[in-house]
Amino acid sequence: MAVPNPAGAGADLLLVDNDATIAELVAWVLQRAGYRVRTAQSFAAARGLLLAARPDLVLSDVDLGAESALVELPQLAAAGLLPATLVVSGYLDEDKRALLGALPMVVGFLDKPFDPRELAARVELALAEACARGLVGPGGALPAAGATGNAGWESPPSGEDGDSDDGWIEIGGGL
Repeated sequence: MAVPNPAGAGADLLLVDNDATIAELVAWVLQRAGYRVRTAQSFAAARGLLLAARPDLVLSDVDLGAESALVELPQLAAAGLLPATLVVSGYLDEDKRALLGALPMVVGFLDKPFDPRELAARVELALAEACARGLVGPGGALPAAGATGNAGWESPPSGEDGDSDDGWIEIGGGL
């Protein structure tokens, strides 16, 4: 499936999700859209990656089993480690949105399940919002459109030929 190449393509993203299958699929879709993607299956792992290199945008699930974004994102923000963040979850009620939305680094929300084109569009909007808020510099922190990166997802997930244009990817199951 062809996913549009957004203006922020080439940006460095960190995906935090404890479901390896979902992380692989989301990373693959975003890499096809031109983003560089690193993944972490816990906030502890994400903290290490954030210390090593600050991404332009974090995509964070809320419920990571033993860890919760409701606790971890405010702690990362207090430590000065939280970059612009798009919260992605199948379980976002008004209270969770209000709590997380109060963090200055949270630039948007995306409900699961979602279409891959919606994912790429929301990432582009989140990067634009981060830029408008001064959280990411235009051109400086975001590499030029069309830049490519490789975070280990060189081919589509198993059993996919990568050329399907059938639309929906069901993400969210037992999260």
